[in-house]
Amino acid sequence: MRRLAVVGALAAVMMAVGASVAWGETITPMCTTAQGTQQCATGWYKIPVQQLSWVWSPGGTATNCNEASYQSDTVATVACTVSWTDGFMATQSYTVHVETSSPTATVAPNRPPDSNGWYNHAVAGAPSASSFSGIASCTSTTYAGAATTSATVGATCTDNAGKLVSATSAPFAYDATPPTLTAAAYPADQSVALSWQAGGDAAPIALVQVTRSGGAPAAVVYSGTGSAFNDTNLKDGVYYTYTITAWDLAGNATVQTVGATPAARLLSPAPAAHLSGPPMLSWTAAPKATYYNVQLFRSGHKVLSAWPKHASLQLRSTWKFEGRRYRLKPGRYKWYVWPGLGRRKAGRYGHMIGSGTFVVMR
Repeated sequence: MRRLAVVGALAAVMMAVGASVAWGETITPMCTTAQGTQQCATGWYKIPVQQLSWVWSPGGTATNCNEASYQSDTVATVACTVSWTDGFMATQSYTVHVETSSPTATVAPNRPPDSNGWYNHAVAGAPSASSFSGIASCTSTTYAGAATTSATVGATCTDNAGKLVSATSAPFAYDATPPTLTAAAYPADQSVALSWQAGGDAAPIALVQVTRSGGAPAAVVYSGTGSAFNDTNLKDGVYYTYTITAWDLAGNATVQTVGATPAARLLSPAPAAHLSGPPMLSWTAAPKATYYNVQLFRSGHKVLSAWPKHASLQLRSTWKFEGRRYRLKPGRYKWYVWPGLGRRKAGRYGHMIGSGTFVVMR
């Protein structure tokens, strides 16, 4: 009678906590899958549980045991109660976890584009995943490679059932390389002609800006997408610096600096012009010049030196120089011009205005 009282009290406790062993008695859940029948696992089943049943020892009588089949995603708690001949009764519970579905995942860049829909520095993937069992962890890749319009990031996630899922983002534009830029400056009388070539690695050029300094406070003199600019109304003899900045659509920038000093220049004839008669030599007037010295060479020998008062000189078919008569024969000629300052007999000259060539045809 005393053992029965103790057994009764112990059975009540074991039922409350779901114990499975007392005085040698056991209650065990058994799971049958495509891989066979064995004691039910504590984790997740990735395939259907065709039958959940119970076994107990020693022999006894089941008074309330749940048996079922789980063919799809399920989390269910079942129990089995067994009574033995010695009057002991116990209940064992078990929660079955079945996931037959597959997890899903997507991934996208973890931040908005940097400029005009383009990324210009390393971008990581931000995954979003779901599964019936819940997502345990995710890892993602980072793109920081070559410039392209079809960059991607990826991710791999693991759910609580141990299933993996991978995803790749939609293509996006990436360019972290500054554009190429070459520039040149060509001075003329009171002007400087600028030209440049700008090119993007993958992102096209979005804007070119030219800032001029020298002779006045720095100022932006050009902004656009062209490849040339003529800066006018400048002061001859002043050195001007031009800072040319090119941006691509991805926000990358390249800077080049060129400089030039505008001054008087030759006007005609055009360089290496081919002529059939005597040309009119002309040039832009130099500040403070009171006369000019023009020198003409043929085959490396000086054949003329003249001092016109104005910025032009009409050559003749024949002329005299240093007591000798010359004729404008067919051949290649080179000419030079210097500005004369003050009275001619003072022999003061400024920097050479320029030199040019022309060819007299037969």
